[in-house]
Amino acid sequence: MSKDIAKMIDDLTYASNFFVQDANVRKELRNFTAAKGITNYADLTTYQQIKDFFSLVIAKTMNTDILMFLVNNEGFIIQSFDGGDISPEQVRQHWSIVKDRVDYEQRSRLQWLGTVAAGPDGGKSAYYVSRVLRDPTDNGLLATLYISIPHAYFAKLFDQIQTGKLALYDADGTLIAGDDTVFFESRHAEPQNVRNEMAIEKSGWKLVYETPRKEVTGEISRTFYISLLLVVPFFLLFFLISILMARRLHSPIRKLQLGVKQFGNGNRTIRFQEDGKDEIAELGRTLNTMLEQINRLIADIEHEQEQKRVMELQALFSQIRPHFLLNTLNSIKCNLILYDDEFHSQKIDSLMSLLRAYMKFNEPSTLKSECRLLAHYVDIMQMRSDIELDFRVRLAPETEGVDLPKLLLQPVVENAFVHGFAEQAERPRIELESELLGDKLRIRIADNGAGCGDERLAEMNAWLSRTDEQTFGSYKRVGLINVLQRLRITYGSQASMQLLRNEYEGVTVMMVIPLGSGLEPSISGKGEL
Repeated sequence: MSKDIAKMIDDLTYASNFFVQDANVRKELRNFTAAKGITNYADLTTYQQIKDFFSLVIAKTMNTDILMFLVNNEGFIIQSFDGGDISPEQVRQHWSIVKDRVDYEQRSRLQWLGTVAAGPDGGKSAYYVSRVLRDPTDNGLLATLYISIPHAYFAKLFDQIQTGKLALYDADGTLIAGDDTVFFESRHAEPQNVRNEMAIEKSGWKLVYETPRKEVTGEISRTFYISLLLVVPFFLLFFLISILMARRLHSPIRKLQLGVKQFGNGNRTIRFQEDGKDEIAELGRTLNTMLEQINRLIADIEHEQEQKRVMELQALFSQIRPHFLLNTLNSIKCNLILYDDEFHSQKIDSLMSLLRAYMKFNEPSTLKSECRLLAHYVDIMQMRSDIELDFRVRLAPETEGVDLPKLLLQPVVENAFVHGFAEQAERPRIELESELLGDKLRIRIADNGAGCGDERLAEMNAWLSRTDEQTFGSYKRVGLINVLQRLRITYGSQASMQLLRNEYEGVTVMMVIPLGSGLEPSISGKGEL
């Protein structure tokens, strides 16, 4: 309701501003200011034009309950519309009452003139607002705009309230409309009433609403009891339905719980009911599938364990034969020493070292140990191939303790014997060098054998640079591929191997091994193996 009254105040402000600011209105007001009536055609034109301005304002504000009229210096009145609750004679009577309340020196705002009571001739009471209209060029008085708010407007507005009493007061505490038993100040209000006040913006008015406390509490009580009567049966019904639904849901869940517990206790034949299409049935089907998979996994694990036990027995049995062979070779070595055959004794010693390495293939080694093993391997290969080979090893001290997979370098040296020295070379030689470059270990194995053509080197390097494991299957150099795969498995994809032509016209195998940041190779004395 306060918003409706505030909107009405905004409409009054708009109407007054329209007559002040519009240049066409001021032009007609200059013609109207001295008119005593409609005495000629020019006066009629001015009268009709002002009436049109009123119609335009009423159309924009859409408030037909409010009467507006202009009064010039000669007392000539033009109304916004004819008829209604106030006749032209009553308008003139009201004007004669409120004109002395107007302060003609104020021109920038609305003036609240107060209420005009109903007359003895049957006229209705109304509240009046005015605004003085002056010419901005010479400050001359053009006219005075009066706005009449009939009592019926407030009565229609207040009739929307079914209970309680309303009163509207102006800034001076004068009653504009409503019940005069509702006081302007709250200190005069009756304590048994609930009071609410709302200030109307731009006007200084105050809207006061009072209702007996019993009506408020009675209405609240009635609402509470009615709500209680509606809620309690609904709650009881909801409670009963919830219990039934909970029992219906809990029964299959309980069956699932007991079944899982039995399965955990060893009953692997337990299965759940899968009837229906609800979530519980779907859960039962899923659990049955899971139990089948668990049973299969258990069977697979039992089978694997059985195979593992068989393999362990076979491994234990197979360990007897290498130990028997090593013991036999050791006996032969001792007999050769007794007969002063140091040559064959040394060969058997080298063979025994290789056999021990093969038996401990999965154990880690160091670069220095691998070079010692290579020396034994070269010793045996010299005897088998009838080749006098110069095998030289130069290791940087900081690389000797670097961990390497056992027998990693042996296939590279074997490749030199098989392919590089297939034809007798002059003074055959194999050189092995190592150096540490930042966080990478570089191992270089070079021979002065038959060498390899550039096209063949390029082809082999292309194979060695590939990362897909399937392409290695068609490569014939199984030894080199084996070395590269072991490098990448141990050190990652950054490990690499490359074949190069060297200054001896032979082939150099260059291996680059990345070392982790946490790897700290041990340092031993510098020397040549």
